[in-house]
Order: sequence, then structure tokens, then C-alpha cells
Amino acid sequence: MTQVPAGWYPDPASSPDGFGQRYWDGRQWTDHVHPGLHSAGWSGGAYGDPAAATTPDGQALAGWWHRVGAYLVDGVIVTAVTLAAGFPLLLQVGRRYADYFDQVAHAGTAPVLGGSAQLAGDIAGPMALLSLIGLVVSFVYNVGFLKGKQATPGKLLVGLRVRRRAVAGPLPWSTVLVRWVTQNWYSFLFLVPVLGAVVRVFPLLDDLWPLWDARRQALHDKAAGTNVVRR
Repeated sequence: MTQVPAGWYPDPASSPDGFGQRYWDGRQWTDHVHPGLHSAGWSGGAYGDPAAATTPDGQALAGWWHRVGAYLVDGVIVTAVTLAAGFPLLLQVGRRYADYFDQVAHAGTAPVLGGSAQLAGDIAGPMALLSLIGLVVSFVYNVGFLKGKQATPGKLLVGLRVRRRAVAGPLPWSTVLVRWVTQNWYSFLFLVPVLGAVVRVFPLLDDLWPLWDARRQALHDKAAGTNVVRR
């Protein structure tokens, strides 16, 4: 008996003249369907096509702009929680800036000797603590929601989920932790003067990677073996 290869085929549940497509995984029909596809055996295409890439069992992968939208929502939430938790530190930094500008105003044309260097030294500690709070908030937020819901609130809002590429179902702790560490490792170097600035190119590369990756995986997806999918 000849085995039919995995791919998108006319949905046997649709009408004979319909354009519905259902994904055949090589053994059986899956629940993944696309109403607008009408080329029998179609299994790939350009990135912008809604069915251009799927998981091995046929679940459609998320588009890049949907992922960007989810990141923006999550970023706003994490930033708001971080600022609320670190509000005393913000007040401390604000008071130090106010003192510095007051010194500059009273100095007139006379230079404020060592003023800017002193300011940088005074706010370094509070800013480092604020960054640490942000890292903790990011960890609890992302790891907690991915483990419990397979998605952060931002992803839930735009209809996305995170799953292992080859296996559906809940994410194990190892997958969630590897994904977060790979996505945020550079944040641990923020106190290293030169190296901290250099490694900050990593998040940009990580975010852009799905644009040219055939599996639409960011670098942290590749490390964890995950895909972001549409639900």
C-alpha cells in the first residue's frame, strides 16, 4: 500500500467543490484546516502565506508581526510591574537628578567640578537594582505563564501559543527554562561596561531571526525546540 506523504490536501469533510484544506500527517487527518487553500498536496510557500509553514503535525506557525504585537503587550506589562515594584528606587534617582540640576542652576557660568561623574556614581546602584527587579519580574512573568498557559498574556491576546515543535501538549519545565535563559542571558551582563553594550545586539538578532528561518523559530525557540503557533 502506497503511503500518502504529509501535506495539505482537500478536506474530505468539505463539499466536493469547496476549497477547504486539511493537513494529513502521513498517517491520519489532523484538526488543522485552512479554508482558502485550493492546491492539492500544497505544503509550502512564501513567509507571508498563512499556511507557508507548519509544525510537523500541521499546526500553522505564527507570523512575525503577530509575535511583535505580543512582545509589545508583554513589554508594557513587565515594565509597568517593574516600575511599580522599584518605585522607591525611581524616587531616589529622581531626587539625585533634581539635586544635580539644582547645583548646575546655582553655579551659573562656573563649572560643577566632578558633578556628572558624581551623578553617575550616585545613580549606578539604584539603576542596577531596578534592572535586577526587571529581570526577576520578566522571569516570573514569562516562565509562569508559559508553564501554566503555554502563552503569555500578550500571546493570548493575539491568539498565539508556544509548543514543542515535534510534540504537542504542556511545556515541561526544562523547555520553559531553556527558552527564557536563551532569550535573556545577555541581561546578566548589564554591569560589564564594554561587554554589556556589545551583547545587546543579541536580542535584536533573536527577534528578527524568524523572518528568514524556514521554521519561523527565533534563536531561543531553536535552543528550546519550540515553535510559536496560531490557535
